[in-house]
Amino acid sequence: MIPSNQAPSEDCLTINVSAPIGAEHQPVWVVIHGGGFASGSGEYLLGLGPLLNAEGIVFVSFNYRLSTLGFFAHPELAGEQGVNYGLMDMWAALEWVRENIAAFGGDPERVTISGISAGGMAVDMLMVTPESANLIAGGISQSGYGTWFRQPRTGKVTPLDDAPSAEAMAVELGGEVTGKPPTEVTLYDLYAVPAERWAESVRGFHVPIVDGLSLPEETAILFARGEQHPLPFISGGTSYDGSVLEISGVDAKTLVEITNGQEDRLKALWAEDFAVSEDQGFSRFFGDARYLYAALNLTQAMQTVNQPGYLYFFDYVPPEKRGQVPGAEHGSAGEIMWTQMNLPVAQAMRGYWIDFVKTGNPNGGGRIAWPPAADFDEPQWIIFGEEVDQKGGLMSEKMEFIDGLWRKRTESLRSPPHKP
Repeated sequence: MIPSNQAPSEDCLTINVSAPIGAEHQPVWVVIHGGGFASGSGEYLLGLGPLLNAEGIVFVSFNYRLSTLGFFAHPELAGEQGVNYGLMDMWAALEWVRENIAAFGGDPERVTISGISAGGMAVDMLMVTPESANLIAGGISQSGYGTWFRQPRTGKVTPLDDAPSAEAMAVELGGEVTGKPPTEVTLYDLYAVPAERWAESVRGFHVPIVDGLSLPEETAILFARGEQHPLPFISGGTSYDGSVLEISGVDAKTLVEITNGQEDRLKALWAEDFAVSEDQGFSRFFGDARYLYAALNLTQAMQTVNQPGYLYFFDYVPPEKRGQVPGAEHGSAGEIMWTQMNLPVAQAMRGYWIDFVKTGNPNGGGRIAWPPAADFDEPQWIIFGEEVDQKGGLMSEKMEFIDGLWRKRTESLRSPPHKP
């Protein structure tokens, strides 16, 4: 069920292609839409086509199943490939690109994927799923969340104390949607529910499921093991990515729980925001933990496969919003990058991204050098603010705090499982 420019429809699995006239063997940029895996559409991205075509790039976007139609682990739904049906749609779209993009003048060996928010999380997952191997040449994850603490897991994988049971969540939701006692819901009952009802059943954002099949393990755990595809990678986020906390479905209680009894430490580290309000304090922590730390974790782990991971921090707030928001809001990097065509910071971002799509390296064009995050003792960030700058060890205390939480919860899984 994909909300598009027309009415929502189950008949949604379409691919959009825009190519320069006379294109031959041009790089391909596949942009995956966001929307919390519960909304959005590839049609919303069509305006990027002419902009990228003018740079000699073939543009592609597509739709994938959302909400419980895309990610649902009800025990009555047996699937040999797992329970992330929306992720399977992404594989199918990339396979189509591999087989057909040459007819549009694209080079199937130079396909870069990118996305913001859920689209960034999709890039994170596609960097580790075996089915996407050899289908992509690089990834750009903007405000992705490959380390999120509350990602559901099925009984087919090793349990983690703080991870919800994907089956239990699905059983409860199945009862709510069908109106029957949850344990009595049958496959027939599930199929009898209109697709529109399933699409509207999720409150807040939806999260893909670690099922051991379509998604073998949490993305960051696979990165730490060195099981990601050996491809160049960009990731980063915004200074106030937590602006979406209110609509995310995550509450302050959950954020306190993930600190494992360290609420005082949380409030001390983010004291400046908590001094303004509890809402701002928890929102900032949410954004830093869900999006910025994930970017730091994944880009640094690219050294495990001897590939560069480029890390960025977007901190530009438009003049009309200054004093109204405490930082760059979630999703604003992509919006500003492609709408403020004459803004220097937007021009710089576009230059880095376009060169990365063309060559696998964002550097060039006389811009400030952007080294891989792990090339120095402190992780290196490119800062996109009023000016473009490079800085090491950004927010180091905060990132170390979140890193400690992540390492403690994943300690038993970060090493590859023993193979006899």
